[in-house]
Amino acid sequence: MILEHPKYDIILAGAGLSGLSLAFELARRPGFRQKKILLLDRDRKQKNDRTWCFWATEDDHLPPVLFRSWEYCRFYAPDFEKNMRIAPFRYHMVRGIDFYNWVFGELDQCPNVTRISTTISGIDAHQGLVFTDAGSFSADLIFNSAFTHTPIMPRPTPVYPQSPFSDDRLMGRKKIRGEMEYGPLVRLLQHFKGWVVKTNPGTFDPAAMTFMDFRIPQQGETRFVYVLPFSDSEALVEFTVFSPTLLPLEAYDTALRNYLSDFMGLTTYTVQEEEFGVIPMTNFPFPSGQEGRVINIGTAGGFVKASSGYAFKRTLQKIERFVDAWEKSGLPDPSRLVSPWSFRAFDSIFLQVLQSHNELGAEIFTSLFKKLPPALVLRFLDEQSTFAENLRLVSAPPAGPFLRAFVQQMPMLFRL
Repeated sequence: MILEHPKYDIILAGAGLSGLSLAFELARRPGFRQKKILLLDRDRKQKNDRTWCFWATEDDHLPPVLFRSWEYCRFYAPDFEKNMRIAPFRYHMVRGIDFYNWVFGELDQCPNVTRISTTISGIDAHQGLVFTDAGSFSADLIFNSAFTHTPIMPRPTPVYPQSPFSDDRLMGRKKIRGEMEYGPLVRLLQHFKGWVVKTNPGTFDPAAMTFMDFRIPQQGETRFVYVLPFSDSEALVEFTVFSPTLLPLEAYDTALRNYLSDFMGLTTYTVQEEEFGVIPMTNFPFPSGQEGRVINIGTAGGFVKASSGYAFKRTLQKIERFVDAWEKSGLPDPSRLVSPWSFRAFDSIFLQVLQSHNELGAEIFTSLFKKLPPALVLRFLDEQSTFAENLRLVSAPPAGPFLRAFVQQMPMLFRL
């Protein structure tokens, strides 16, 4: 009998950070070595298309692909600056191509894992089908990172030609009817452009990275630059904006040129590489359970930290905990992938503040790093802080905007 749809035990629809992390975890566990696993993605992942940054301690399990690490982080505001030793953390950078090559090298040793490069056109959650340009495939369980329930990324433009998602639809579900269905939704974007610049020796301090520099013109938004020095003559300089929409293409280059000249005194340099990215900052209640045969992961599963955009270490930790419990119990438990409600509520309130008063971003982050130990702020962003520490953190920023945002977000908080 010829099967209409080639059958697998597990299909990973999307091979971004979350899909690759899950593929690696499943492949290395004895309990899944007899499972037929299919990894689908339109991109072959053969170029360095992104960088991931995060902070971690020596106890965190990290892949052997760290490109650079820093012990010190600098923070700048118009009336404040701080050179911070962030122990017990170090700030790390991972290049996309290094991560892809490492994971694919591991998967190539696993005969139960199949990889196919193709565009995913749809998912049927109830029948367990994934439709692609290379045909349709079926599985008992599908992990989706290729579609979202609601539009959270900008439409293709010359600035941002291709979204990481195949479509705004997921499994044929209807789109949301409006904000009142879920509550007061916030849809902001973190968008950024970076240059790897090469200049004169002695320009950069390779021992310290610039975490946030708010001295640049804010123009009524939250805007900052961060600098990751690779050596004393080479660094990634990234201009970042939190706002509802993207800027004109030339605005990113102008901001980078102005920063290099006005704040670093650079007039002679070469741009060796460029990167551009968009990260959703939304309190949309991403589905946290299993729908038919589908479990959502990655951005589609709410893995991105809504208030900061950080995702790398969070994704690795969520996936590891999830697969560990699955291997022990024999059943996947999607609740293992969900952040605690209290931190999702904090994120939702913070995003409401930024949506209502985007110009306050610099003041809010400055108050945090001015009044609190940097390691405490980083633990909070990692969702590892205690209740007492959380009380210290919520008392640091201006109280008025957050109290008003709390009232505005109350209908939403109960749906998170």
